[in-house]
Amino acid sequence: MTASATSTGATSKQAPLPARRDALGSARVTTRRRHLSDRRGALASTVLYVVLIVATVLSLLPAFWVMVSSFKTAAQINTGEGFWPTPLTVQGYIDAFTQIHLQEYIFNSLLYAIGGTIGALVVAFLAAYPLARFDFRGKAFLNVTFALALAVPLVGLATPVFFIVRELGLFDSKIGLVILYAALQFPFTFVVLRSFLQSIPPELEEAAMMDGAGYFTILGRVVLPLSRPAIATVSVVAFVQIWNEFFFANLLTVSAENQSVQLALAAFKSQFGFNITGALAGATIVMLVPIILFLVLQRQVIEGLTAGAVKS
Repeated sequence: MTASATSTGATSKQAPLPARRDALGSARVTTRRRHLSDRRGALASTVLYVVLIVATVLSLLPAFWVMVSSFKTAAQINTGEGFWPTPLTVQGYIDAFTQIHLQEYIFNSLLYAIGGTIGALVVAFLAAYPLARFDFRGKAFLNVTFALALAVPLVGLATPVFFIVRELGLFDSKIGLVILYAALQFPFTFVVLRSFLQSIPPELEEAAMMDGAGYFTILGRVVLPLSRPAIATVSVVAFVQIWNEFFFANLLTVSAENQSVQLALAAFKSQFGFNITGALAGATIVMLVPIILFLVLQRQVIEGLTAGAVKS
């Protein structure tokens, strides 16, 4: 009697057969849909990666062709025979350094890029910290004014910049270009640094203040080390922009001793006919400088670009 009662109770707890069939069918449909969704996601990811790889290859191909062709002879470049250099020669690099003295223009460009970047960083950091941390009258106006400078087209600044630089006696001088580049890079540097400084917890500065640290001690020993990713990011961007700048370098310099490497490459043709291998060798050297800089600082740059992307 007990076994019969137990069997009857177990049977009564089970769902009806049609209901169990419906549940099993629903589970199979859900599993099939999940697998189909996974396959679609994998296919979309594959297509996306293929598109990105193709776009990357297409964007890098011209630069890679310039680098490879810098080791070709002029005859092979003009005839277009083959992609790889046959025979391999470094005559273009010898011409770049011996005929137009490319090293002197590289030194000028390094001076402009490093000086302008440091100038923009110092001024922007000193301006961004109080605007990011303290509340005072006129704060919003200053933030908007500095940020709006990003929207001003550089070509529109050509005439006033030319007359200001000439009146200050800085025309055709290295210090004039360094100051100008620092001013041009200030808005972008300020915006990035201010946004990053706002993400730093103020408790760290409050703790340093309780230990007796002053304003510049906090700025130099607490805030500055924590801002290293943002500083690396804006440094690389500002350096590359100044390094590649052509318009104001051509507008504000006349003598060869103050010209940048970009102007030297542009004048390559008029220097001694058209030495195509020398021009390609010079272009390769010019491209390698910012690439090496990015490779050295890539970890800090990526940290700076992704700072604040994930909210803790």
